Amino acid sequence: CTGCYNSVFHIEKVKEQNMIKYHNIDKEKYRKITEKCIICGFDKIVDLHHIDHNRKNNSDSNLIGLCPNHHKLIHDRRFRKEINNILKDKGYIVPEGYKDDEFFKKLSSSVK
Repeated sequence: CTGCYNSVFHIEKVKEQNMIKYHNIDKEKYRKITEKCIICGFDKIVDLHHIDHNRKNNSDSNLIGLCPNHHKLIHDRRFRKEINNILKDKGYIVPEGYKDDEFFKKLSSSVK
């Protein structure tokens, strides 16, 4: 079908169009940022990540490229601190906490 054909043969073009549509980032900026994972250097599949998790903040200092593994890790509470520390060591400014952290701390203490 058309959807499968586009996702198999034109995925990069679709991703670029989505970056323009949803994040208002031009193709060249997107290509440069997603050239390789900022942590491990993997360059086959690289996702765009907003360091502050605000997809409207498209400043150069807030956008990085992450491979799917590191992108998954940074969104997982169990590994977020470790990945953020790596980013800090590389000179990036990362958030210290998130607004829902207190909610999860209270939730986990009530479950014990």
